[in-house]
Amino acid sequence: MASFFSMVGGLFLVWKHKFAKKASFFLISFAAGVLLGVAFLDLLREALEELGSMELVSIVALSAIIVFFVLERLLWWYHHHSLHMEDNEHNKEHILNKGQAYLLLGGDSIHNFVDGVLIAAAFMTDFYLGLTVTIGVIAHEVPQEIADFSIMLNAGLKRSRVLLLNFASAMTNPIGAVGAFLAFSFIEGITAYALAIAAGVFIYLALSDLIPALHHNKEHKYDFVQTALLVAGVLLIFFVGKLGLGA
Repeated sequence: MASFFSMVGGLFLVWKHKFAKKASFFLISFAAGVLLGVAFLDLLREALEELGSMELVSIVALSAIIVFFVLERLLWWYHHHSLHMEDNEHNKEHILNKGQAYLLLGGDSIHNFVDGVLIAAAFMTDFYLGLTVTIGVIAHEVPQEIADFSIMLNAGLKRSRVLLLNFASAMTNPIGAVGAFLAFSFIEGITAYALAIAAGVFIYLALSDLIPALHHNKEHKYDFVQTALLVAGVLLIFFVGKLGLGA
């Protein structure tokens, strides 16, 4: 389901380019709220209950943030680049070549694989926790795919090739989930660490990718709406979590 919705964002860009680009900024606001809500309201709490040490949870989450930072530097994923870009037609110097576009796709494949691992870890802990993590992944991936599709099309790749390559990239998500399910079933106690890692990853994505993208947007007439959507994302996760506690 997460893979499907991530593809929908890209397909929508092909169909309605200008509307998709504009809508992505509102989706980014909502996604930031969802990721922060999942991390602080669900993942950290669940990891603490499983591991029993706030210091250990903090170390694991912080380590995940540092590792993701290093990976972005080493692999040159362009997540910041893609989300911060304005219309390529007016910013020719920002258009990537085909080699860089393929590098972006490789980074996305790794990212999708990690998302699948995190979703599996969450569902193996609790159904409602898995649901909130899945919502977080979908909320982040839709605007990301809109940006990535735009970059790859502007790099000169044909639409059919872009769709095929992004479909292959999206499929690394269920591959990661199935692989994690099999591995976690045999390695006792590792799921709790995966939850702490997920918290660090979500915090990093929200604060390094999504919120800075909003600050780089020159149109401030929608600031109130974007703020409201960020809060709405947090509230959605809060109420889903309450639903889980009451189940």
